[in-house]
Formats: sequence, C-alpha cells, structure tokens
Amino acid sequence: MSVVLATSLCAQVTSVAPIQNGGEQGATQDILQDRAAGGATTGTSSEATPVDKKKTLEGELRYAKAKLASAQKRMAVQNAVNNFEEGEKAQIEIKDWESRIKDTEAQLNDLNAQAKPTTSEPELGSELIMPGETLDVYVVEDASFNGHYVVRRGGYIIIPQVGRVFVAGKKLAAAEAAIRTALEANQLQHGTVMVEKLEGSDVTSGPTIYLAGEFKNPRPFKIPDGTSQTLVSVLCSAGGFTDKADLTHVRVERVAASNGVVEEVDVQRILSGGVGLGSDIQLHNGDVIIVPTTSQQAFYLTGCVKKQGFVPLGPNDRVSVYSGILKNGGFARFANLKRVYVLRATQDGTKARLPVNIVAIQKGLLPDLLLQPNDIVVVPEKFFSF
Repeated sequence: MSVVLATSLCAQVTSVAPIQNGGEQGATQDILQDRAAGGATTGTSSEATPVDKKKTLEGELRYAKAKLASAQKRMAVQNAVNNFEEGEKAQIEIKDWESRIKDTEAQLNDLNAQAKPTTSEPELGSELIMPGETLDVYVVEDASFNGHYVVRRGGYIIIPQVGRVFVAGKKLAAAEAAIRTALEANQLQHGTVMVEKLEGSDVTSGPTIYLAGEFKNPRPFKIPDGTSQTLVSVLCSAGGFTDKADLTHVRVERVAASNGVVEEVDVQRILSGGVGLGSDIQLHNGDVIIVPTTSQQAFYLTGCVKKQGFVPLGPNDRVSVYSGILKNGGFARFANLKRVYVLRATQDGTKARLPVNIVAIQKGLLPDLLLQPNDIVVVPEKFFSF
C-alpha cells in the first residue's frame, strides 16, 4: 500500500500547476522524492517488517499533514488578497491532501490491528531521544527555525528566539509536539513541526564535548583516547562556522565543584595573533562550546541564490532586495524570479511575507523593496511539470 501512496504523491507533484509554498519548494520536493523512494523500497521488499511499514506510513502521514497545513495557510492568504485563482488551486490541493491523509490513516489502522504487541527493549529504546543526539527540525511555517539541534546534557535543545525545549526521553512525535507548543507560545500562531534523528548522531562511549551555536555542524565531538584538546584546536577541526558566527565571544560552559562555570574567550584575537596561545582553554569531558550569533545588523539570503547566508548591513546602508541579491553572487539556476519574497518580523512575534516580483522590477513595472535588519530573503525554485 505504501508503494501506491508514495507513487501518487509523486504524481501529485508533477500534475498540479506550479504553486509556490513559502520558499520551501525545493526542500519539500526533495523530501517528497525521499519519501517516495523509501516507500517504494519498503513496499517491494519481501523482507519488509510491519515495523518498517509502519514507520514509512507514519513518515508519509506527517509529511501529508504538514503539506495540508501549508496549503490551508496559503489559501487563506490568497483569498485575503482577493487572488481567487491561486486560492482555488490551493483548495484543490487541500482536498487532495485530505484524501491522502485519510487513506494513509486507514492503512495505519489496518497495520496496527494486525500487529502483535512487542516489548523489545532495543526497539523501544531506539525510538527515544537521548542527550548527545542531533535532531533535524523542520518547521513548515517559518524556515528560519529549521536546522540541526544537539540534545544537551540537560535533555533539551536550544532554539533561537524560543529557548530551551526538553526532548530527551521522548519519542519523535512527542518531541514534535513539545517544539510546536514552544513555538506557538510566542513565535507562531500555528506551527507544523517535523523532527528526525540525524543518521550517525547516536552517542557512543568515550570523552565528549558538545558544539552548539553557529557551527556549520553542531554536534557531539569525540575526544580521541589518550589526547587532550583545547578550545582553539577543536574550533579549527570542527568543520567551520556560519556567516553569523561571533568568534570574539566564544563561551565554554562546564561544571566545576558542582557549580556551573562559564568562560568567555576572544578566539578571533588568538587566531589573528593578537594574543598568545596562553589565552587558550584546556577542554574536558562534558564541556559545551557555544559560538554565539553576531550582534551586527544583517539580512539573510536563502533558496536559489549562488551565495546563501548572512549579509551585513551598515547603519546607513540602503539595500533593496534585487540589488542585495546581485551584490552577493546573484541567482542560482532555476530561480523563480517572480516568486521571491521577504520574511519580516512583526510586533506580535510572527513574520509577515512580502512578495517581490523581480521580473516586474527588472522591467520597471514595480519598485524594489528596501531591506531591513533581520529580513530573510527567500528565492524559490521553479516548479517543473513533466
């Protein structure tokens, strides 16, 4: 049954007219292909277990519900601006996803009715989230919350603008609910959250320190047996930082004499030779390195652009969307210039979506939009139907 559903999901993508979805088109298309490939493998394998089938169906159900919520929100937005043609397309998509959800739930019910109860400790334990693991969090309504989050020793992850969310000891569905509740408390009116464990993120024995903040790959970092590590040596071998990293205020958190201790180091000054390596810090098992986000004002580029990431804004800079993209490498292949948009924070904690038609701007038909600090410029991918 999962083969039929996965195949029909792909058919939906190629048959529906181009509908942009909050800048997530490229990402969700990849997810959909992954879901379809996983479903086909499970469905055609004679060795597939009921547990494998259930996991596949549960993944398809979470994805379908996320797409339904996104379509419902898009229809409300299009109807509010009297764009009834796009609203009607969204309505058609809503009905299709509702049908698919109903079908998947029916398959799950049948599978649950056939399954025998199991108390296998390894299977149950593998579903629980443990400290040291890395979670891939995907929020449909706001891509700025998407990313990889390390589960800290205290059993929580730290989400920017939200704070600590306790997830250790929970299954993925419970973690999704916890993150959704935290987001809806002060960031989103409604959140659709999907959480997956990153493959290979399980904790193994041995000395471990934890990388958090603006690392390109925040994760548990193993200390090789018989070696010692310093802050600078770990930072140099950790895989790099994001464009938003502030290396002048790197923090090391540790427990000493039953008390929490925080040491702050100007790593940028050490690396530039401003001070000697005597300012470096010896690391120990359980230490947490936090690279904070710079306080410098900036906007962010994401999607189909040649250079994604953090773009500084001077106090007197007047940068528009089109010029900002061109100055930072321009558009990538298959960028949808008509569907560019800006996510801008509002006073109620949500983000407003401001459409920007680059093609119309190029022709002089519309004015360009001036960027503000913390704006997120999203360039969607063109949606092709074959």
